[in-house]
Amino acid sequence: MNTKLSRSAFILAISLLSLLLSHTVAADYIAAEEANRKGDRDTAFKEFYNAAQTKDARAYGKLGSMYLYGLGTKKDYHQAYIWFDMAYLTGDSEGERFRDAASSMMNREQYLKAVEAADKQRRKLGLGKEPAN
Repeated sequence: MNTKLSRSAFILAISLLSLLLSHTVAADYIAAEEANRKGDRDTAFKEFYNAAQTKDARAYGKLGSMYLYGLGTKKDYHQAYIWFDMAYLTGDSEGERFRDAASSMMNREQYLKAVEAADKQRRKLGLGKEPAN
């Protein structure tokens, strides 16, 4: 087989796969936004969660808000802190403020556990320690 042709076919296949995967990632976030607009908080939460797990940074702050206010899930300041920190690290201008609001609802021990969990999540997502701007 022609090496040039097989290389082109490989590049085309990788490009198509990337396009399909990016569409799937975007689909979770778009579905979450649509469900949220309709007031379907349970579906919105699940879809924002899926989007966050696939490293869609747009979902981090939204997921943090759902945990902070108990929308589609129970209130969980620990989880809110983690996701607002991810939002902050990816350049969300409100992420730091909301992360700090979530931390104000925890005692010192809970806060320290949330900081540790956020660092673990940061590493899992491959984010730096400073916000991306």
